Amino acid sequence: MASIAEYAIYRTTIDQIMQGDERLPSLPALTMKIRKASGDENITIPRLSGLIARDPSLVVQIMRYANSPIYRTQQPPKSLDDAIRLLGIPCVDNLVMLHSIKSLFIIQNPKLKQLFNVAWKRQTVKAAMSLFLARKLGINPADEALVASLLSEVGTLAILSALTEVANTPDLKTYYSLCRQYSKSLGSIILKKWSLGNHYTDVIKHCGDWQPHTSTSATLAALNISDIINLALYHSIALANKHHNLPPLIQLAAFQKLPAPFNLTDKNGLLTLVSEHLGEIGRAAKTLH
Repeated sequence: MASIAEYAIYRTTIDQIMQGDERLPSLPALTMKIRKASGDENITIPRLSGLIARDPSLVVQIMRYANSPIYRTQQPPKSLDDAIRLLGIPCVDNLVMLHSIKSLFIIQNPKLKQLFNVAWKRQTVKAAMSLFLARKLGINPADEALVASLLSEVGTLAILSALTEVANTPDLKTYYSLCRQYSKSLGSIILKKWSLGNHYTDVIKHCGDWQPHTSTSATLAALNISDIINLALYHSIALANKHHNLPPLIQLAAFQKLPAPFNLTDKNGLLTLVSEHLGEIGRAAKTLH
């Protein structure tokens, strides 16, 4: 764990960035163009494909996703146009955001990069699990859960980016402590800078909010993306650390909204729906790495 003096330096550095967002990353111009085109009801697949083709690494990401176990087809897409038809424009729009999130936080410092890899691996597992749960539970569009899951922790990546000029790299325990203190507020600032919808900010706000709300109407409300992400977050933590201090799953507000038979649990107190499909979720997560 970092010394008191080192921790103070980390806090000061992050506080300075939060006070002036000019040092926070902006979405690439191409990302903005693609997202604008995706929202145009008159957009054609060839035109959208032409925009995407300007970024070869994005093309690779989309083709890899379209040919992944997530989409099992008898005839896998061979061209970018085919991939867009298979995935659908809304899904492609979400993949553009996913690609941008990862590419915006390129870390050169080897020690910080190790922390980034740990954080990104965990987040891709959570995102893949969010997508899986959204599909099984009928949340539409399901791909929205994937991107919302990643955006819910964009602040954790931004913390590493903020510390690139600090002499001493924080250890994993210190990094997690900084995330608990700053990731939500920093993530909200970034989403506002990127002009993303308030629903993403709401996801950040409720991420990790395990306890049910006191009002009956809130408890009986329909399952939403925030619930899906909290279920995925819960399981990703429980599976990664057997000595976690999480509350019992059945106490979660999100769990109480699950209809039968999706609320069945296994001997470890986790959703049977998740534990029986860990291989599928893991393969999907690798597609996002």
